[in-house]
Amino acid sequence: MSKSIRDKVDYVVYCVNEFARAHSIPYSRAFDYLDKYQALDYIVDFYVENTQTPMRLMLEDMAECCRARGGTLV
Repeated sequence: MSKSIRDKVDYVVYCVNEFARAHSIPYSRAFDYLDKYQALDYIVDFYVENTQTPMRLMLEDMAECCRARGGTLV
């Protein structure tokens, strides 16, 4: 696996962990929710920009991405 792919995978895992922690839900539920409402795509598609964004704002962006597609968790 190339370093750039590994960095993206690590960042996605970090984001999902932080989302799960922020909403007091299991990692697997957070992953499924973010996947269903395309927030994982958002994290990867805008990887460079997202890594420059504080996690507090990333959590808000992920939640908004999900809400825009019908998510109701947050």
